[in-house]
Amino acid sequence: MRLDHRHLYIVPTVSGWFYGVLLLCLLLASVNYQLNLGHLLTFTLASAGLVALHATHATLSGLHLRVQASAPGFVGETVVLDLVLQDGSPATGWRHPTRLGRHGLVLRWRDTPEPDGGPHPFAWTTDPDALHRLPRTLVQRGPQTLPPLELSSRFPLGLFRVWTVWRIAHQPLAWPAPEVDAPPLPLTLDLDDDNADPAETPARQHGLLPEPGDDDGVRPWRRGDRPSQVLWRRSAQRLAAGGGLLVREVPPPRATCELHLDGDRLHGLDPEARLRRLSAWVLEADALGQPYRLSLGALRTEAGTGPGHRRHCLDALAWWGMA
Repeated sequence: MRLDHRHLYIVPTVSGWFYGVLLLCLLLASVNYQLNLGHLLTFTLASAGLVALHATHATLSGLHLRVQASAPGFVGETVVLDLVLQDGSPATGWRHPTRLGRHGLVLRWRDTPEPDGGPHPFAWTTDPDALHRLPRTLVQRGPQTLPPLELSSRFPLGLFRVWTVWRIAHQPLAWPAPEVDAPPLPLTLDLDDDNADPAETPARQHGLLPEPGDDDGVRPWRRGDRPSQVLWRRSAQRLAAGGGLLVREVPPPRATCELHLDGDRLHGLDPEARLRRLSAWVLEADALGQPYRLSLGALRTEAGTGPGHRRHCLDALAWWGMA
């Protein structure tokens, strides 16, 4: 957005109104007492006020405002929007409207309280060609409608206040906040191998159960076996009895399994509580590196892993139930 006279508003401040009353009193006194120096002083101060009027307006005129989209976050977190102010006016020539500089720029959300009767500055800058980071707390699930952003200035004399209001179209996305101390992942898996052993439970897949006994997967040593495969304790006993070394047989790769995060099975929870639990499960499954898929009502996702799949699942939970 480029600021011009169609986007700018300017009114006198309290000091500006007192300044105008002072000029009126000086003019009446000069006329009544026929004071030439009084007239000179009155019109000189009035000229300074007119110059301040144009200088204050020129502080914002010609600025380019651009906002960079922020990454999504969880409800309750703070996302940061990057606002870039660029000086779009020509930098040369005596008619340059900002030859006095752009100073005293105040950025704030319109819903920010104004204590003590003055604007609560969100950011204060004297360098328009800079990157300004605007934090915003995510208060509810889904796309967030940002309040209007106000940019104002009272430079140079504080007699006038110029401002503009920008309604940013970008809507940061808020994911459901993950449930604190959520239950462990569901133990229902979808095996993608028809020959997979059904006794291979998720608890064994995640290392929660002990490994099979020493008699499983044990064979005599053969040339080419690594020393790390040798069962030294059992081999010592067998060597004492006149036998040979025993090694652990490397098991074949386990069948790839998929975790099914089914929100429809979460009975007794309201919709938002279901979303928070599914959000926690998505984060836990992603940390384990286990393929997982998500379902809740009409929501269905394909199985996958990685940051892209995690982002897709969280986005789907954020948009769930919204048109």
